[in-house]
Amino acid sequence: MASPPVSAGARTRTRQSAVEADLRRLVARELHDRVAQTLTGMLIDLENFKTEQVDWKDVLRELDTIQDSTRQVLQNLRELLHDLRGEEAVRDSFVSAVGTLVSTFEEKTRISAKLTVLPGWPELITQPASVNLYRIIEEALANVKMHSGAHQVRIVLQPDSDDELSVLIGDDGRGLDVNDMPKHGFGTVGMKERAVLLGGQIRFESQAGEGTTVRAVFPKNLLMANQSRMPNTTLEPKEIPA
Repeated sequence: MASPPVSAGARTRTRQSAVEADLRRLVARELHDRVAQTLTGMLIDLENFKTEQVDWKDVLRELDTIQDSTRQVLQNLRELLHDLRGEEAVRDSFVSAVGTLVSTFEEKTRISAKLTVLPGWPELITQPASVNLYRIIEEALANVKMHSGAHQVRIVLQPDSDDELSVLIGDDGRGLDVNDMPKHGFGTVGMKERAVLLGGQIRFESQAGEGTTVRAVFPKNLLMANQSRMPNTTLEPKEIPA
């Protein structure tokens, strides 16, 4: 016996439920990436500070750090609200925005950070690609700060083949068990979801004591806004820890 036809109203409700579920996942991921991660870092810093022998100058310096982090949380919340209203999250060029992110990370963490853009990386990529790649790098740097114990981190934007582009974030930290990564929170899950949205995939490579590398590879045609390329003036790459 044939199943009764599905009404147009039922199909509309099903599509609406799917959209609402996607929106909830998006908001949860964005809140984690932009807000919860910073707040977690603040709590860790405060917990470490409580165990130190400090004078009043140290207290004032720590309060300044907390103020800066609070401002960052507020700014991230404002950006999230702008994004939910459909406004652009990465307003400058993608490379410029990542350069600012890397400089800010180095300044705040005292971890040496370097961005390298190799010949063949597109001068322009689509807005969805800009936002999602930026958040992947941001999340990877947050993990470096909180979990790696690294002294150096390197971000490389490069062509992976004639048809693919890749983003590499490598650090010289303590390394980790990649099979245990989901237990560290859903930051890495969010990174994988963002990669899938762009038709790509992420691989986490690490060995104890030998650092961690995040490798994200994407089809070039799904990222590019047009066929232009970055000028052939970038730095030669250094070896990235496996």
